Amino acid sequence: MAWPPLWPVLFVRQSGNTFHTPLSRSPSSVPPGPAARLRVRAKSRAEARLLGPAPRSRLPGAPSTLRPAERAPARAPRQPSSSRQCCHLLPVVAPLWPSCAEQDRVATAALPGNPDRPAAIRAVGRCCPRVHPLFGLAAATPSCPQNVNISGGTFTLSHGWAPGSVLTYSCPVGRYPVPASRLCKSNGRWQTLRSTQLTKAVCKPVRCPGPVSFENGMFTPRLGSYPVGGNLSFECEDGFTLRGSPVRQCRPNGMWDGETAVCDNGAGYCPNPGISVGAVRTGSRFGLGDKVTYRCSSNLVLTGSAERECQSNGVWSGTEPICRQPYSYDFPEDVAPALGASLSHLLGATNPTQKKKKSVGRKIQIQRSGHLNLYLLLDASQSVAEDDFHIFKESASLMVDRIFSFEINVSVAIITFASKPKIIMSVLHDNSRDATEVINSLDNINYKDHENGTGTNTYAALDSVHIMMNNQMQRLGMSTAAWQEIRHAIILLTDGKSNMGGSPKLAVDNIKEILNINQQRNDYLDIYAIGVGKLDVDWKELNELGSKKDGERHAFILQDTNALYQVFEHMLDVSKLTDTICGVGNMSANASAQERTPWHVTIKPKSQETCRGALISDQWVLTAAHCFRHAENSSLWRVNVGDPNSQWGKDFSIEKAVISSGFDVFAKKNQGILEFYGDDIALLKLAQKVKMSTHARPICLPCTVEANLALRRPPGSTCRDHESELLNKLSVPAHFVALNGSKLNINLKMGTEWTSCIQVVSQDRTTFPDLTDVREVVTDQFLCSGTENDDNPCRGESGGAVFLERRYRFFQVGLVSWGLYNPCGNSNKNSRQKAPRGKIPPPRDFHINLFRLQPWLRQHLEGILNFLPL
Repeated sequence: MAWPPLWPVLFVRQSGNTFHTPLSRSPSSVPPGPAARLRVRAKSRAEARLLGPAPRSRLPGAPSTLRPAERAPARAPRQPSSSRQCCHLLPVVAPLWPSCAEQDRVATAALPGNPDRPAAIRAVGRCCPRVHPLFGLAAATPSCPQNVNISGGTFTLSHGWAPGSVLTYSCPVGRYPVPASRLCKSNGRWQTLRSTQLTKAVCKPVRCPGPVSFENGMFTPRLGSYPVGGNLSFECEDGFTLRGSPVRQCRPNGMWDGETAVCDNGAGYCPNPGISVGAVRTGSRFGLGDKVTYRCSSNLVLTGSAERECQSNGVWSGTEPICRQPYSYDFPEDVAPALGASLSHLLGATNPTQKKKKSVGRKIQIQRSGHLNLYLLLDASQSVAEDDFHIFKESASLMVDRIFSFEINVSVAIITFASKPKIIMSVLHDNSRDATEVINSLDNINYKDHENGTGTNTYAALDSVHIMMNNQMQRLGMSTAAWQEIRHAIILLTDGKSNMGGSPKLAVDNIKEILNINQQRNDYLDIYAIGVGKLDVDWKELNELGSKKDGERHAFILQDTNALYQVFEHMLDVSKLTDTICGVGNMSANASAQERTPWHVTIKPKSQETCRGALISDQWVLTAAHCFRHAENSSLWRVNVGDPNSQWGKDFSIEKAVISSGFDVFAKKNQGILEFYGDDIALLKLAQKVKMSTHARPICLPCTVEANLALRRPPGSTCRDHESELLNKLSVPAHFVALNGSKLNINLKMGTEWTSCIQVVSQDRTTFPDLTDVREVVTDQFLCSGTENDDNPCRGESGGAVFLERRYRFFQVGLVSWGLYNPCGNSNKNSRQKAPRGKIPPPRDFHINLFRLQPWLRQHLEGILNFLPL
C-alpha cells in the first residue's frame, strides 16, 4: 500500500491482542515531499522517542519546528525477547489525532496544547489503527490462511485467524494428529510448534511400543510396535514366578494396560525391578545399595526414575520408569486413582502420633490432624484458551471446596503465571484458610491479567512458592515444630513447556532444600505436574518436576481440560473417610447412579419394591410413614443399600420402625377429604451398621452440626439460619431420585409462589369432592413442586429424599409424599409420561418439609445426630 507523502509513520508491534510501539523509528519513514508537514513538540525524552524525529516544515497554525539539535536521537529498534512472540508491525500514520473510535482501538497521541495529550500519548501501543480519520487509509492486519484442514480430524483456534492464535488438531480415538498444532505468526504464516516434515496435517494410527528385552522369559508376538487392541503375552522360564500382567493390551492412548510383567526368583535383597516395555535397563544385581539405570529406545520418552537404588527396607527408590510415545496421554480413569493413591498427606493425611501400616498404599484419607499447605499453580499463557483457563479455575475450585468440606487444617496459595507469576493468594494470608475466600479469589481471577505476557515461565511460578515458603519459615522459626510439621503439596496445571526464565527444576531443588527433603522427610513434599492438551506439553519436563515415590505417579498428561475436571472429581477416595461425613456424592461423568446419590435406599417387603428412603447416619433411614400403612410386620421388610461390591446393593433387615403417631391417612375423612398425608414421616433403624463407601453414605440433614460444617457456617448458627440459606428464593431448584436411580429435577415453590402452587388441589374433585379450603389438605408441613417443566415423582418413589446441592454437598430438605399425577403408568422404570396438556387437575407434587417436623426429628434422633438450636 502506498502512503501519502510527507507524513511520518510510527510502527506498532502487536503481541496477542495488545499493541506496542518500538522506542524509535527509522528517519527514512519520513518521506520528503512538497506538502506541508505537521510538527508535534515532545515535552519529554520519552515522548520524543515515541514520536520520533519531526519534519522541518509545518502546517499553518501548527507550532514552529524544532531545530535539528533539539531532535531526540534515533535509536535502533528494540529487538523482541526470544521468550515472547514478536508480532507484526502495523503502520500508524501521523499526525496523531486526539481520540480513537472504540470499535477500532485506534492508537492515539494528542496534538500540543490538548489537555488530554499525556493520556493520549500513553494510549499509543494499546490501540491498533485501522482507518486514518483524515485519509481513510487502512492498516491491514495480516491473518493466516484458512486452508488448514486435517484429513480425518478437526481443529480449533484459540484466537481466530489472527497472529498469535494457536491451531490445535484433534483426531478420532485411536489416532493422533501430525502436526499436533500450529501457531499463526506475525507475517501471516503458520508455524508448526514441533518440527515435522509434513506440510499437510494428517491423522495417524496410534501404536504402542514393543519390548526391547524381557528377562528370564519370553513374550509374543514379537513386533516393533503394536496396533490399538493388540495383545502382548508373557511367560516365565522354569524357576521364575511371573509378577504383573501376563497379558497386556494396547489402548487407544498409546499405553499398555495392566502392569509391567517381571519374572523373578526372589533371590535379591530387593525384588527384580523389571524392565518396562520399550526400556533398556543397565544393572542386574538387586542387593542392598545396588543401583539400576534405565533409558528408552528410539524416540520414546521416559517418565519415572531413570535411576533406582535398592534400599534397606527392601524397596526400590523412586518411581517405576515407563517409556511412552511422545503423543501418548493419560485417561482420567487412570489418573484419578493414581493421583488419589499418592496424595496420602494432601489432606493432612497422616496423624503424627499414628504409626503407619506397612504395605498399605498411600491413599487420600480424610483426617483432622496435621497441616497442609496447598499451592495451586495455573498456567495463563497465551496458548491457554479462555474456556480452558475457566476449567482450570473450576477444577481448582472443586478441589479446594471438597478439601475444606472435610474440616481439615489447610492453607491454600493461588498463583497464575505466564511470562511472570501473579500471586492471587498466599498461604501467609489469613484468608488462605477460609474456603469461601479462597474460592472467591479463584472465581475472580481475570483471564486477561496476563495478556501482555505470552511466555510460559514455570521457573518463576515455582520460585514464588519457594519465596513464600521461606517467608513462612522466617515467621514461624526454622527449627520449630510449627514449621517442621507442615506438609506441602504443589499442583501445577499447564498446557505447555516452559520457554523462559530458566529451568524450573532449579526452583524445585530450592524448594527441596528449604524443606530439608531427604529420605526421612520425603513425605513432606508432593509435587504434581499435570500437562493438559495437545500443544507443546513436554513429558520430560513434567517428569523432572513431579515427585518420585515408590509405587506412585506425580506426572500426567491429559487430553483436554474436561478430562482434568473428571480427575479432580474422582480423586477424593470417600470410602476411606474416618467418620460418616454427610452429603458427599460423586458427580463426575463416569460415576454410577448410586455413587452420585449414595444415601438413596430402596425399601421393600420381601422382593416387592414399595418406597424409597435416605440414609441419615450409618444405621438410620428416613422415609415416609404411608409406606407402612398396610404393613403388619416391618421386620419382614428389607432395606437395600448401595454396595461397591454388587450392582444389586446389599439388603439390611429392620431392627425398629418409628412411624409418626400423628400420621393417619383417614384423619379428615369426615370433612370430605378422603386422603390426608400430614405427619407423613418415619424412621427405620437397620439391624447392622452400614459400612461407609462410595456407594453408601448419609445425606446431610439441615439443623444439625454436621450440616452446619458442610455449609461452612459459624458455630453459633441456628435452624432458622439453615432454612434461610437453603430455601431462600421463591423458586428453589431441587432434586429427587427416580425408580431407575437417575437424579431428576424439580423447583420448590416458596412464599407467594407456594400459595399459588397449592391452589390446583381444589380441582381434584375425585379425592377431595367437598374441599373448601386447600390448606386443610396442604398444610405448611408440605413443600410444593410440579409447575413449569418439573419432573413428577412416580408411585413407588415416595419416601425418597428431596435434596439441594450447595458447594458440592447435598442437603435433604424434604421427602417425597404425594401428588396429583403418576407419570409411571407401566412397570417400565425408564418410562415416564408427561401429563397431557390441559389435564385437570394439573400435576402437583407435595413433599414433607423437614424444617416443619424438627420437634419429631429431635425427639427420635437425639444422640444420633447433633442438632442446632431452633
